[in-house]
Amino acid sequence: MPENAGAEGAPAAPDAQPPVGTADAPAADADAGATPPAATPESISVEDARKLRSEANSLRKRLKEFEDAEKARADADKTESERTAEKLATLERERDAERAARQAMSLQIATAGVARKLNFRDPEIAHRLVDGDQVEFDDGGTPTNIEKLLSDVAKRHPSLVSGQADFGGGPNRGSSPAPGGDSMNDWIRAKAGRSQS
Repeated sequence: MPENAGAEGAPAAPDAQPPVGTADAPAADADAGATPPAATPESISVEDARKLRSEANSLRKRLKEFEDAEKARADADKTESERTAEKLATLERERDAERAARQAMSLQIATAGVARKLNFRDPEIAHRLVDGDQVEFDDGGTPTNIEKLLSDVAKRHPSLVSGQADFGGGPNRGSSPAPGGDSMNDWIRAKAGRSQS
């Protein structure tokens, strides 16, 4: 009986697959011209890797084309009012994001100006000390209550504010004269044995 014969003795179709688990399965794969299973990932050749990358890229392109076609088909099915509503929602999201960015920049600039006026030691970082949820903005996006908020911060943390432009130490550093002299520099010179010229 020939190898390709069916159960009744009739020849099987050339493209028919033998039942799973039979001894004829490997022979059928060899007859069909199928390639042997791929080797383990550790032994993949460079050429095979290139083929796989190329295939993956082409599949990504096809997927993108299908997604674009589906989006176009869905857009065509929408009514004019639905398209307008989606466009409006998109524009509102963009406007809100732009407004938030403008308000953040305005807050930073206004806070630095008020912090200089209140003699903060480092006015450039004062905007980080203000609770953003408490800031009130006018219709133009300008903060309106920064001075009150920074005054509250200065009251809670007096070390952040100084009556001097001294950025090197605590709030009293260099403000009181050294014992027995007019200033700290005079005291240091006297201890070093140097006189002021």
